[in-house]
Amino acid sequence: MKSLVSLIVAALLSGCVAPADNRTLQMNQDTQIIEQTYVLCKNRVDSTPEAIRLSGYFVLGKNKNANYLQKTADESYATDQQISDIHSYHANLSICRDKAVHDLQSANMNYAKLVSDYFTKDDEITADVVNKKTTIGKANRKVTQSEYSFSLKGYDIKK
Repeated sequence: MKSLVSLIVAALLSGCVAPADNRTLQMNQDTQIIEQTYVLCKNRVDSTPEAIRLSGYFVLGKNKNANYLQKTADESYATDQQISDIHSYHANLSICRDKAVHDLQSANMNYAKLVSDYFTKDDEITADVVNKKTTIGKANRKVTQSEYSFSLKGYDIKK
């Protein structure tokens, strides 16, 4: 009986939602679906042999928090094998990223811009690692800082 009452109340209240609120709700639902699709794609990429090898040194994928302090304190530069793995990983990840940004542009343009800027910043950090301009630890610290900033800005846009 309670569920029937809840269903009726929900149906009545849904008629009270302003058109702008309906657009915002739809935009948020579309954004969530795109984010979920991106996460599934990224999880597949994070399961590749290259990603698994890299996750021992870099804060990425499923093992990003494993040995976090050690990863952020690592003052060595990427090895040739790591650089090769980074290139493969990044090529696979770019497919997921490009699709997410493209799909977000029709769902939430402001959020699409934020995501695109975040990916660009991540690419800059990656380029510095590949070109041996920054150490692994410094790159890990920059990535963590960038993720934190992105999550705060993303929260503001999506609310």
